[in-house]
Amino acid sequence: MKYPFQAALLDTSVAVKWFIQEDDSEKAAELRYAHGRRELFLCAPDILLMELTNALRYSPAVSAEEIPEALELFPGLEITIIPFEPEALISCITLSLEKDLAIYDAYFLALAQALEMPLVTADRKMLSRLIPEDGAVSLKDL
Repeated sequence: MKYPFQAALLDTSVAVKWFIQEDDSEKAAELRYAHGRRELFLCAPDILLMELTNALRYSPAVSAEEIPEALELFPGLEITIIPFEPEALISCITLSLEKDLAIYDAYFLALAQALEMPLVTADRKMLSRLIPEDGAVSLKDL
C-alpha cells in the first residue's frame, strides 16, 4: 500500500486497534506492517502508552493478564516514542480552545504539527472538529 506521507505521528485510537478488534483494525495493522517493512516511519508521543494502557484496562475484550503482555509487545513494534515536549503542550492550548478538543487530543495534534508530519487518527469526534490544513489524517481514509 502506498501512503500519502513518509512519516506520521500515531494517535492512541490507531494503536488500540492493534490489540482490540474494531472497525478499521485491518487498516491499522497494515500501517504497522508498512512501518515494519520500512516503507514509512511511525512515531508516537509518550502519553500514547498511558492512554493505550487505559483503553486496554477498560476494554471487556482484554483481560487484566493480557494488558502487561500487550505492553511488552509494544517495544518490538519499533515505534519511535517522542518524549514529552513542553512547547507542544503550550501550543495545544490554542488548538484545544479553537477546535474544542481535550488537551490531550490537542497535544497529539500540536506535536504532529511541530514535527511537520500528519497525525493519523481513528477518532471521529476529533476529526469532525478539524479541517485538512490542521494536519490530521483519518485512518479510515487510508
